[in-house]
Amino acid sequence: MRNRFALCALLSLSLILALPAVDAVSQERPAMLTFRVHVPEYTPPDAKLYIAGNLPALGPWDPGKVELGRIDEGVYAITLVLPVGSELRFKFTRGTWESVEKGPRFEEIADRTHVVVGDETVHVEVDNWMDFSAGPARDTITGDVEILNDFAATRLGNSRPIIVLLPPGYREETERRYPVLYMHDGQNLFDASTSFIGVEWGVDEAANRLIEEGQVEPLIIVGIYNTSNRAYEYTPAVDSSRGEGGGAELYADFIINDLKPFIDENYRTKPDRANTGVMGSSFGGVCSLYLGWEHRDVFSRIGAMSTSYGFANQDMVRRIKARGPASGTRLWIDMGTAEGGDRNRDGVTDAIELHRTVRDALVDHGMKLGRNLKYVEDEGAVHNEHAWASRFPRALAFLFPKR
Repeated sequence: MRNRFALCALLSLSLILALPAVDAVSQERPAMLTFRVHVPEYTPPDAKLYIAGNLPALGPWDPGKVELGRIDEGVYAITLVLPVGSELRFKFTRGTWESVEKGPRFEEIADRTHVVVGDETVHVEVDNWMDFSAGPARDTITGDVEILNDFAATRLGNSRPIIVLLPPGYREETERRYPVLYMHDGQNLFDASTSFIGVEWGVDEAANRLIEEGQVEPLIIVGIYNTSNRAYEYTPAVDSSRGEGGGAELYADFIINDLKPFIDENYRTKPDRANTGVMGSSFGGVCSLYLGWEHRDVFSRIGAMSTSYGFANQDMVRRIKARGPASGTRLWIDMGTAEGGDRNRDGVTDAIELHRTVRDALVDHGMKLGRNLKYVEDEGAVHNEHAWASRFPRALAFLFPKR
């Protein structure tokens, strides 16, 4: 025990993205933050423990990158070097998101948070592990849902599940037709058992509630699962620094020529542009804007959350500056104020600066804030499923308001 921290990783995180600005004194005197983590008794004795979080050095959110050291039976530790004032969001895993920590009843827990105030040791108790529950997570789908397994994307040469949420009354009102919203990252939308880190958007609950309350026009929502080629499929240009991207046009072809015709033929849709929308987050935001700009004859209602504007040397920003949206476009764009990049003197992140640049370009093109353009800066929000789930109901109500 004398050298009990010998195995602990010491990470120098002086250059951190998505954190509050710190003054020069704080940068010169970083704090040493030590976590002592107690795991459940049933944890395998040879288990490895990892911390995943919002900092670039932690992945970000890589479940198997940063390992803690085992210092005693059932006890692990790690020391991080962070600027004073940093806000760390994190969870513990045993190497994968399938083995992420869970609550006392194996329920999903919110991201842990800690604001660095100085050198300190934080004691953490992990209640349970996801893979020791009765299943990977409980099925949380509600409402009238149909799942299309292995739907083929012809030009992409692959297939994926598609999940279709039908609105309340769809089975009874057999003559009625409905607008359609196509959403990327379909496994994250409806069901905690398939979603990234076990956090779903709650699209089914939110849509059904808003429809029944009369705030949202009854609509069909189509969730398109992503694949291991997500970055390629969702972005229109190659990012040379990352060596990925550039397949968005093939993905657009899949939606427009494979998926949409099937949905229009097999469900009672309003297939015209005025009643067709697309929404996504991060790379999915890039893809949604691309579809709205380059396939404006198909989509008119566009939701882009936490868009990765910086990808491929700001390719999507340049497209938006060069050309405005088509007439009749209704557009929701949002960003959390704690998302990505360095901060300027005013404490504004790179992500927010690009977000504001896009807003200004859209206004210059003639869009009207609050009328056909909804611009949101979500104070304190970071780049994750929790944030997108919290903003989804407002986005849906703006894009598909009850007429």
